[in-house]
Amino acid sequence: MPYEIYKILHLTGIFLLTSGVVGMLVLAWSGHQIAGKVKTFAFITHGVGLLFMLVSGFGLLARMGFMHDAGLPTWVYIKLTIWLIMGGIIALIKRKGQIGWPMYFLLLAIFITAAYVGVYKPT
Repeated sequence: MPYEIYKILHLTGIFLLTSGVVGMLVLAWSGHQIAGKVKTFAFITHGVGLLFMLVSGFGLLARMGFMHDAGLPTWVYIKLTIWLIMGGIIALIKRKGQIGWPMYFLLLAIFITAAYVGVYKPT
């Protein structure tokens, strides 16, 4: 697949992940019970977003020629660590989402870090 398609899939994954996580945070923060269809929708968008991001991320690495080298650069491991953190963050939000702003700023910091590492690719 072309590089641009992988990038579109990656951005779609980011949107899905963000909408699932922020939707869950808003519900938890507002005191609503997170159950039924709402919980299912948030968890599915979160999970599908993670899947899109992982698959398209490795596709992007292959298109950039990193998959043929002896090892992956350090920034890739940083991104994978962030991906793992984001995989578990929905459980944290479900349990502690009522704290609100601190949780939102934690998410914002994680997203900014991921964007920085993706754009600048520090070694």
